[in-house]
Amino acid sequence: MALRVVAVALALLAFPFVAAAQPPRVYAGGTLDLVTQTKSDNDPLGGTTSGGRALFGVQVSPHVGVEFEPSFSGSYSREYTYRPAPSLTADVIAARRNWFFSGQARIRYGVLEPVVGLSYVRGQISRHATIGSTTYFDESGSDNSLALVAGLDVAIPVASRLSVVPSIRVLGTFAGGTPANPLESDTATGALAFRYGVGVRTTF
Repeated sequence: MALRVVAVALALLAFPFVAAAQPPRVYAGGTLDLVTQTKSDNDPLGGTTSGGRALFGVQVSPHVGVEFEPSFSGSYSREYTYRPAPSLTADVIAARRNWFFSGQARIRYGVLEPVVGLSYVRGQISRHATIGSTTYFDESGSDNSLALVAGLDVAIPVASRLSVVPSIRVLGTFAGGTPANPLESDTATGALAFRYGVGVRTTF
């Protein structure tokens, strides 16, 4: 799978050298998002939070762009209690924050611009437990995964080099194995994340 992705990326980058096209043009932008992360009984963290995206791209033909889109969101958390001993009750807060680093291609059809790509996902995870006012345990770590990216932008010109861009992304994380430890199982999320927001983009 990874080799196919690399081959497609190289083909897109080589496109301007094998086809008649306008000179490459660089563009950049940013988007403010709401981010909805799915969850399930086995994947307990999710919900909706705020986030943002940056965008750096090169238009390699009149209808194709190749770009890098890093994004972030607020943290997801939940609280629960359990009894480590019959006379003790532990209060636990489990939390996760994800960063997505996406390489993607953009196809332009007038103001409609479908996007497809692959994202490296970096997660920061933690669990903190107390019994009364005493810390029972405090764990943190990180994990990594890959996600497919699909989306649609609507580029509305407001000046010769500036557009306002309503935008949506769907990120589908590849299914992993069974969590190796309680920290990972307590901070797991569902497979899908939806980002929807409005941004601006300028061409140089």
